[in-house]
Amino acid sequence: MTNTSATLSKYGSEKCTGCGVCMLTCPVWRQTRDIMLTACGRTRTLQNGGGPQDMRDSLAACVLCGSCGPVCPAGVDTVGLTTELRMDLAEKTGPAPDSAPGGQSSPGVKACGTVFFPGSAMRKDNSLLGHALRLLEQEAGFYEDAEISAMAEKMEAGIWPDPGSLKDFVRSMAGVTEIVAADGFLHRHLRQWLPEVRVTGFGETLLRRPDIKKALKATDLYMIEARGYHADHSRLVNFYDRLRLETGCRLNTSLQRTAIPTGATSRQNPGPVRVDAREQARWILDKRKTERVVAEAVEDMKIFKKIPGIEVIHVAELLSLA
Repeated sequence: MTNTSATLSKYGSEKCTGCGVCMLTCPVWRQTRDIMLTACGRTRTLQNGGGPQDMRDSLAACVLCGSCGPVCPAGVDTVGLTTELRMDLAEKTGPAPDSAPGGQSSPGVKACGTVFFPGSAMRKDNSLLGHALRLLEQEAGFYEDAEISAMAEKMEAGIWPDPGSLKDFVRSMAGVTEIVAADGFLHRHLRQWLPEVRVTGFGETLLRRPDIKKALKATDLYMIEARGYHADHSRLVNFYDRLRLETGCRLNTSLQRTAIPTGATSRQNPGPVRVDAREQARWILDKRKTERVVAEAVEDMKIFKKIPGIEVIHVAELLSLA
């Protein structure tokens, strides 16, 4: 089991004052109004001597969107804390045999320079994957990331990564200078495992291109993929502020400049509390005069498409539909 004092110190959670600022954009708080299901509730539980078993429902409910982290006045690493507590609660020391990432690139493509991790959601949509690969043809080589995606899924569910498999993955990235990863959950981990490699989101990479940025309209709501955004918030907040000023589009950002999540990208654990992603999407649209939603995450795109009366596309489709 995790040592409570060590966990508090490692993630800075002993500094939490219970101010509640972290709850302002938390989808779990918004839908439940139960402080014990939030990052604030978890840190207070730890401070009072509780352990992971005392916050089982809270850990399962969290969508790991990371919106609580950038706004925390005390600088608590809320995502790191929640992820480790989940792993501790699972009481496992390694992943299932079929979850270990081998790190093999697709046939004929050497893992070097810039590589593209499409993530499991995009790999299941051949049309979107085709759009993405054509747009990145000159910038990134395709990387068969099924195994690292499987490991990310296990980690989010609370299973420690296997050290040997992780070492193999890191070795396979020799020569890689940048990873374009569609799955925002992986961003913080990739930066930890590969500190010399630049990690960028798929949306950010496409928006470097003037023709794609120009295809955005002032009446669009651009849905930032929340998990990758919050993993590099201090840099990306300026990037997306410029996008808004240059294109006039609206963003799914709050007054605190965090990305309001739908929760759709979360691989939520089974439990009594689950975030209703469609209800979150409706709330994001409320009072925003939007003609079209442009989503970075495939999961967000699919949720918004369930709401009638609004056009929804993926960022990879911007040029083809312009």
